[in-house]
This record gives sequence, structure tokens and C-alpha cells, in this order.
Amino acid sequence: MIDQIPKISAVYYGLLQSGYDFYSFEHSAEHIRRLQAFCKQKPSFAFFQRARQNTCDVYPYWPRAFILEAASFVLNGSNTGFQDLESFRRKLMSACNITEKERDESLWDWLADFPQALASVLSDGSFSEYLEWEKKWISEQEAVCGEEVCSIRKCLEILTGLYQSPVQKIRICINPIKCVYSLDYHLLGDCFVFTSGALRADSVIHEYLHHVVHPYVEQRKALVLENNTVNSQIDGSYYLSGNDDGSINAFEETVVRALTEEIMKGNYPEDLPAYLDNSLKQSRFER
Repeated sequence: MIDQIPKISAVYYGLLQSGYDFYSFEHSAEHIRRLQAFCKQKPSFAFFQRARQNTCDVYPYWPRAFILEAASFVLNGSNTGFQDLESFRRKLMSACNITEKERDESLWDWLADFPQALASVLSDGSFSEYLEWEKKWISEQEAVCGEEVCSIRKCLEILTGLYQSPVQKIRICINPIKCVYSLDYHLLGDCFVFTSGALRADSVIHEYLHHVVHPYVEQRKALVLENNTVNSQIDGSYYLSGNDDGSINAFEETVVRALTEEIMKGNYPEDLPAYLDNSLKQSRFER
């Protein structure tokens, strides 16, 4: 099953009303026309305009679109405020894939208005119409990708057992507005939530692997920084502002990409720490 998560839908509907146009990649002319028809450019959704920044050249909605997704999971039941803003803040402030500039006080000043902005979208009549269309679109995706969803879930079950992940539940959320190249995941207790604009098995596996690889990368920070090898095969944005966090983030991305390729071929390295150590040795050799 592909999940429809109304709060995520509301985030991207708000972005759509504020100039988000990354929905056009790899979609049909009809898909693009349909979303353009939903675009009302409502001034009441002006909050979402500030999601676009200039800190990431390839995708100017990173990291704020992701942050809005994450924030939607920590709203209270009535969507009037945050359940535990301090815990959410600590989580974002410790994330190694977001620069200091991207999480300064201007971010938190902006996020203070998010509950009200999202509530405005959720109660909007045109959004309700969009949500019905999105539900049908998701059903169409399920009809085409049903077998792939099943294979993804089976693969994740293997990875969960093999790498001792705490994940017990998996939610796959595909949104027709979100860029198909934008892949995100949220770990909510024992629930893994994958979000993107399209369903691709390797994309889901890739994001899932980040959460199992990350603790082992953290344990090897000193060795990673000692190597400090630049991988020209990944976008420079992974290096953030060129600090230590950027090097760690880029190394994790490099390892996850290689590991994803192995798993997509049906190879499941059983000893993940040894796999990372070998990756470090290889990067030293390539320097």
C-alpha cells in the first residue's frame, strides 16, 4: 500500500500555491496541466514562499521542504501547535546534513507560524478537491507498482533483521507534487516513513539504509575525517559548507549509494561494520 498522509499533502499543496514547480520532472503533460489547474496562487498561503532558499543550488527547497514534512509529524492533534518543539529542535540541530545557516534563528522564527499555515491549507476547500484527486492518483500508482511495493517491503524486512533496525512499521508516501528526485525519510519511533514524488525501489532502499548506516558512520568519525577524501561522483552540496559535518555526510552518502547497488543486485553484506571499514580502506587507497 502507498500511504496518503494529508499533512504531507498539505505541505506540498501550500508549496504549489507559492511557486513550487519541481513537479514537472518525469511527469506527463496531463499531470503537469492538472497540477497547474490546482495552482490558485493564494496570498493566504504566503508562509510557504519562504521554503525556497539559495543554500542548495540543485534543489532550493532543501532543507526547508524536508523540515516542513518533519514538523508536520510533531504537531498536536488539533494542528494548533507543536507537541514537543524542543525535542524537534534538538533533533534538527544535531542533524549532520543541514548547515548552521540553514537552521539559524530565522528558521525557528518562520516555523513558529507553521501550525497556523498548515491548518489554513487543511481547511481550504480547493485543497479538499486536490486531496480527492491525489487519492485517485495514488490508486493508479498502486495499480502499476503493486508488485514493486511488495518487493520493497520484503527487502526492507530482510534488512531490518540483518542490520538489527528498530523499524517495525513502514509507510511509503508518494506525492504527485513533490520532485521525483527529492527523497526523504522520517524515523518516528519504530516507524520508517519514506517520502518522494515517485516510487522507485532503489530510492526507498537508499533512504532506509541511511538510518542503519548512520550510527556506524558516527562511530568512525575520526577515521572518516582523517581520510577526508572528496568524491567527485556526488553533488558538492553533500559537503555542506565544507566543514567536518559535510565530510561525514558525504562519506555516508557514498557508502549508502554503494550499498544500495549491492542490495539491488541481491547481495546483502552481513557484516555492516566490516563493510564500512572496507570502504574507509578503499578511500585511503584512492587518495
